[in-house]
Amino acid sequence: MKTTITALAKWVGAAVVLGSVSFAASAEITLIKQDPQPGDPLSRLNFTVGGSIRPQFNNMTGDGDKGSYKRNGFDGGTRFRFAADYYLFDDISWISYYELGVNIPALFDWDNHYAEGATDTTRRMLYTGLKSKTWGQLTFGQQNSVYYDVIGAKTDIWDYDMLAQAPGNGINGDYDGSYRSRKMLKYKNTFGDADVYASYLFNDSEYLPGDGLRYKRKGGGSLGLDYHLTTDLTWGLAWNYTRGEMRNPGNGDNKTYDQNILGTALSWKPDNWTFSVGGGWYENFLTTKKHNVNDYFAGDAWGIEYFAGYTFPIGQYAVKSIQPYFMGDRLEYINDRNYQRIDNGVGISFQFDYGFRIDYEHVFTSSTDNLGDMNLVRLRYDF
Repeated sequence: MKTTITALAKWVGAAVVLGSVSFAASAEITLIKQDPQPGDPLSRLNFTVGGSIRPQFNNMTGDGDKGSYKRNGFDGGTRFRFAADYYLFDDISWISYYELGVNIPALFDWDNHYAEGATDTTRRMLYTGLKSKTWGQLTFGQQNSVYYDVIGAKTDIWDYDMLAQAPGNGINGDYDGSYRSRKMLKYKNTFGDADVYASYLFNDSEYLPGDGLRYKRKGGGSLGLDYHLTTDLTWGLAWNYTRGEMRNPGNGDNKTYDQNILGTALSWKPDNWTFSVGGGWYENFLTTKKHNVNDYFAGDAWGIEYFAGYTFPIGQYAVKSIQPYFMGDRLEYINDRNYQRIDNGVGISFQFDYGFRIDYEHVFTSSTDNLGDMNLVRLRYDF
C-alpha cells in the first residue's frame, strides 16, 4: 500500500509540473487562431496543443504478474499533441500533426515503474498533407490506419481493451499496417452519409521483434467505409493487406506472407447510452510464438470486442458524469496455434471538472495460458 501511495504522489507531482504548461484544462488549447487577413501570412495559421497524462495500476490475480512494474504503477499512455492548419486558398488547407508519447516513470528514472529497456519518449504519430471540404483529405506519414479508424476505434473505448482486435495483436502495429502505420499515404472523403477511406503502405525498414528474426513490410494497402445509418448509429467495414517478409539473418532463411485483416463494427450512441461491437478475421497476421520463418504467423484467427455503457450526468461537487459499463472480447486461433482467450468485465468511469478522470475495471479472463483476472485503475488528466 505504501508503494502505491508513493507512486501516486510521484504521478501527481509530474501531472502538476507537466500540466502547468496548459494553463487551463480543455479539449485542445489554441495558441494561434486562424483569421486570414491580406498581407499577413501568420493569420492563415491555426495551431493547437493538447495532451493526456495517464498513470495506471494493473493488478492481476494469482502470481502471473508478481513483482511486475505494472502493479507498482506505470504510464498508461501519456501523450502530447501538436496540430497545425494553414489556409492556402479556396477551401484547401495544409495540415500537420505530431503526437509524442512520454513514459513519465522512465523519464524521471523511477525504478520498478517501467519496463526494462523502455524509452523515455516514442513517436506515436507524425504526418502532413492537404485538406479540402470538396476534395477530401490526403496525408502522408505515421498515422492511424484505415482499419483502426473504421473498426478498432469503435471498441477502443475502455482501458483493458484491444486484446482481440487486429491493431496491437500483430507483430507490431506501427510496421504491419494495422495500428499507427508508418510511411502511409491515406485518403479520406465524405459522400452523403458515407465516409470513404483508402491508403497505400510503402516499403518500410526492418523491425526486430527480439527473437533473432527480422520482419520487413514490403508494401500494402487498405480500404474502409463508415456508413452513418442515423445520426447516432454508424456501421464500418475495412480491409487491410500487407505483404510482409520474415528473415533469419543467421541462416539466410526467409518467407513472404500475404497478411490480410477484414473487419466490421457498429457504434450506437442513443441519448446517454453507448453501445459498440466489432470483429475481424486475421489471415497470416497473428503470431504463433514459434521462432522460425516458415511458421511465424498463424494462417487463420478471429476476434470480437463489445461494450455497453450508460452515462449519468451529475454536474455537482466537481463531478461532471459517471459511466458504469460492461465490456468483453474473445480471441481464437483457427489453426497453427492452440490458443483461445475470453475476457468479460465491468467498469466505472468518473469524469471530473478541469479534465480529470478516474476509471476502475475488473475483468474476468479465461485463456489457454491460464491468465489471471485483472483489477485496473487509471487516472487521467486531459488538456
